[in-house]
Amino acid sequence: MKPLLKLCITAGIALLTDQATKIYIKLSYPLGHEIRWIGHWLKLHYVENPGAAFGLSLAGLFGQETSTADTLPKVLLTLLSLGIATGIGVYLGRLAQKEPPLAIPAGLILGGAFGNLIDRIFYGVLFASRNAYEGGWFQGHVVDFIYLDLWQGIVPEWVPLWGGEYIALWPIFNIADSCISIGVVWLLLLHLRQKPSS
Repeated sequence: MKPLLKLCITAGIALLTDQATKIYIKLSYPLGHEIRWIGHWLKLHYVENPGAAFGLSLAGLFGQETSTADTLPKVLLTLLSLGIATGIGVYLGRLAQKEPPLAIPAGLILGGAFGNLIDRIFYGVLFASRNAYEGGWFQGHVVDFIYLDLWQGIVPEWVPLWGGEYIALWPIFNIADSCISIGVVWLLLLHLRQKPSS
């Protein structure tokens, strides 16, 4: 199988799996619903991420406090992410053609990136009646639901940024996030296994 075709099939499977699980969660459970899968540490916990990575508030990044002020930064973030994902997709496609073993991890990264972009671009419109927020094109929230509840507590004051705040590890994520993480680690391992040319 040609590397580019393998990349596209892998990306397609990752994207479809991600979207199928998100749509199922969104249509089946209320926001905040939690189900224990394995003990106390692996749970389904349905949340929606309105901000940047790890739920960082976009309005806060831009020094604004109102939800209406969050609209422009969110649209800009989504457009920027779309441009970056497209550029990375072109680069990974060319890389996979030169080095065929990279096709599958590159496809995972690409499928995951576009999986989260679909949420941001379309979910504000497609699920307008089910949203607990004012939506619109490029203003959707990313659906997250896989929760590894490894630790919860108050971070010591001396820790930069989060000192004195209550946090829970690990951040709640989704299939797209998993695909991106697995793809990146896989690419790094393949790179480390390559012997330096003499």
